[in-house]
Amino acid sequence: MSWSKLKGLFVEQGATADAVQGDVDAVLSDLQKYELPAGQVGALPDGTSAAALTGQIDFQALYDQAGIPNTDEVESLERFLSGLDGDLPQTSRLAAAKAFLGAVGKSPKDVIQDAGRKISVVRAVAEAKQADTKSGSAERQGVIADLQRQIDEHRAAIQGLESDLESVRLQCTTEEARLQGARVFFGHMGGA
Repeated sequence: MSWSKLKGLFVEQGATADAVQGDVDAVLSDLQKYELPAGQVGALPDGTSAAALTGQIDFQALYDQAGIPNTDEVESLERFLSGLDGDLPQTSRLAAAKAFLGAVGKSPKDVIQDAGRKISVVRAVAEAKQADTKSGSAERQGVIADLQRQIDEHRAAIQGLESDLESVRLQCTTEEARLQGARVFFGHMGGA
């Protein structure tokens, strides 16, 4: 794939919109063949708990745990490319990357394979964490539902107590009124 095609993704050079879209589609089609298919997911490395995957994840330790051969083609190439002058043309960066890989006895295919193995681990981490989160959320929703049931029972009990209190108050008020009536009647009669 040529630099001009990649550059066309970001810089419009007097071309019509249809021509630019055609170039974009061709470049995306070229790039798509290098993407790892979405269905390719590895297994979570042995001894790794999805619940422990929180905060900053040490992917290199996970790659080591997964038994990925001690290769770091992707990381070495990234370090090398980050050390290059940012103003270098893409063709020069590509040539430098190929020369670097040749010097360390690797090929672009090695980088592609290394990245693919690591992507499988990354996807396994994401899937395991998603499943762990879904399970934990469902468990906690069950606890919340149980607590809500208990809250509702306690509210109903409080309402029962308050209804009972109102009934007792009404009866007491009625009884007191009856007794007060007797006091007033007999007090007025007897002149006590």
